[in-house]
Amino acid sequence: MNGEFRRGWRPLVASILGNAGGILSITFYTQGLFAGPVSAEFGWTRSDFFLGFTIMQFCGLITAPLTGSIVDRLGPRIVGITGLIGHATMYLVLALNPGSLWAFYLSFAGLAVFAAGSLPVTWTTVVNGWFHVHRGLAIGLTMAGIGLAALLAPPLTQFFLEAAGWRVAYAGIGLSALALSLPTVLLYLRVAPEAGATADTTANPAPVQWGPTRAEAMRDYRFWTLGTALLVITLSVIGLIPNFVPLLLDTGWTPAEAAQAATLLGVAVIVGRLMVGFLVDRIWAPAVAGIFFTGPAVAMVLMASLPITPALALIAAILLGLAAGAELDLLAYLTSRYFGTRHYGAVFGGIYAFFTVGSGLAPLIYARVFDMLGTYRPMLAVAAIAIVVAVGLLLALGAYPQASRQN
Repeated sequence: MNGEFRRGWRPLVASILGNAGGILSITFYTQGLFAGPVSAEFGWTRSDFFLGFTIMQFCGLITAPLTGSIVDRLGPRIVGITGLIGHATMYLVLALNPGSLWAFYLSFAGLAVFAAGSLPVTWTTVVNGWFHVHRGLAIGLTMAGIGLAALLAPPLTQFFLEAAGWRVAYAGIGLSALALSLPTVLLYLRVAPEAGATADTTANPAPVQWGPTRAEAMRDYRFWTLGTALLVITLSVIGLIPNFVPLLLDTGWTPAEAAQAATLLGVAVIVGRLMVGFLVDRIWAPAVAGIFFTGPAVAMVLMASLPITPALALIAAILLGLAAGAELDLLAYLTSRYFGTRHYGAVFGGIYAFFTVGSGLAPLIYARVFDMLGTYRPMLAVAAIAIVVAVGLLLALGAYPQASRQN
C-alpha cells in the first residue's frame, strides 16, 4: 500500500462518510423526491418548494466562507462533528412543519447555519493534510461520499415516503445520515501531523505549505475565473439534478422508476469522482474538466430537441452524474493547486460561495421555467450553451503556479 494511504486511510474513511452524511449530499439528492408530496399537501407550487433550497444556499454565502475560516482556526474535527449533528437536528425540524411556507424557509436557513460544518471544505481540509502525491485521488474518494449518499438516499427516501409519508421521511433521512457518519468521524477524523513527525517522512516527505490569504487570492484573476466557471456550470448542470426526478415524472415515469434513475445518477457520481481523482494526478485538471462537462451539454441538447425516451433519460442520468461527480472534486483540487494549502479553508470557502449562489438559484430557475412554460426544454438548451462558455473559462486558468508544481 502506498505510504500516504497507509498513514491516512482512517482520516480518509472518516472524511468520506462525513461528506456522505453532510448537508450537500443528503439535501441536494433527496429534495426532488420531497417536492411532490410536500407541495401537494400544502398547495405549494414547485418553485415555492425549491425556494427553500435557494434560501439555504444563499445563507451559505455567509456560512460557507465563515466555516472555511473557522476550520483554519479551530480545526476540522470539532467543526465537522458540530455540522453533522446540526444537519440531523434541522431535518427533524423540517419533519415538524405545520404547513407554513415561512417555517419551511426558516428551516432551510437553519440548515445553512447549523449544518455548515458538514460542507466539503471541512473534509477536504483533512485530506489535503494527509495526501500530497495522491491528493487528487484522495479528494476524489472523499467527494465520492456525496456519490454514496446519491446512491443510497433516494431509494431510502422513497421507502420512507411510501411507508409512512414525508414527515417520517425527513426525520428518517436526517437520523440515518447521522448514524452513517458520526461514529466513524468520532473515531478516525484527525489532522495530519506536522512534517517530520512521522516515520514515513523520508519516503513520503510532506511539502512545505504555501499559498495566499483569501484577500490576496481575490486579487488574482484565477480566483474570479475559477469562481465564474463554477457558477455557470452549477447553474447549468447542478440545477437539473433536483429537477431530474420531477422531469421524469412529467414524462410518465412512476415515482419508483424515477427513484431508480436517481440511483443510477448516484452511481455515476461515484464513478465520476473516482475517475476525476485518478486523472487530475496525471493530467492538467482544466482539460479533465472539459471532458467531463461536455457530456451533459450534449445530453441537454438531445433532451431539448428530442422526445425524452427512457434510454435518453438514463444516458442523461449517467452524464449528469459524471459531471456532478467531477465538479466539487475539481473545485477542491484546483483550489489547492492554484492557491496552495496554507490558507486552503478560507480560500476554498470563498470560491465555494460561487457554488452556493449557483446551486441556490439553479433549482429555482429550472422550476420557474417549468411553472411558466410547462416544460424544461428551453432551459436545457440555454444550459448547454452556458456549459461550453464555462469550459472555455476553465481552460483559461493556465499552468499551475511554480510553487504548486514543486509540491
